[in-house]
Amino acid sequence: MMNRAAAVVLPLLLTTTAAAAAPMRIALLVDTSAGTSSAIVQIRAGVSAFLEALPPEHEVALVTTGRHTQVRVPPTTDRSKLKASAAGMLPDNGPTALMDTLIEVDDRFMKKAGDRASVFVILTGDGSENSKNIDEQGFNRWIADIAKRGVSVSAVVLKTTGIGLPDSVASTLVKATRGHYAAMGGGGGMTAAMTTLASQLVADAARGR
Repeated sequence: MMNRAAAVVLPLLLTTTAAAAAPMRIALLVDTSAGTSSAIVQIRAGVSAFLEALPPEHEVALVTTGRHTQVRVPPTTDRSKLKASAAGMLPDNGPTALMDTLIEVDDRFMKKAGDRASVFVILTGDGSENSKNIDEQGFNRWIADIAKRGVSVSAVVLKTTGIGLPDSVASTLVKATRGHYAAMGGGGGMTAAMTTLASQLVADAARGR
């Protein structure tokens, strides 16, 4: 016979498990600027692998960050739609507007995620950055805000120059939110890195991170 203590503990355990398994809303930001143009084929494959590795309950928004922010697909669980859009990504050349994109996507989608865990995934190069709508102090305040809200940021960076601002922005966000970071010198490891990242995020969600 189950004693009274066990009867009390069991519902609490079930509630905790259910909360830990809350689905994610992932904003996948893909750099299509000059900094990643040489690896666009590998980037498309990496995005597709990332989507395939995610369980179906997790939402994904696909956004490109070339010369301007383009929301290609708003948050959805429709993997076919996301993959089709990813397959059509083309280099936009020029610099990337990563910081402006982060702020815009947060305002439009992540602050309205409801019970879903908010996660940014940044796939970027280390080229030039041309955000115009945010200054350094404002961006630092935003970083503190998302960390307080429990938003996490992970990044996969294609490093070619080693001095680009997008890489610095991504790594700063990863450290501030305890996310995951991977860097590579070429696009050959992109699929493996994105598949691994999907698995890490799913594990984080299961732990309630």
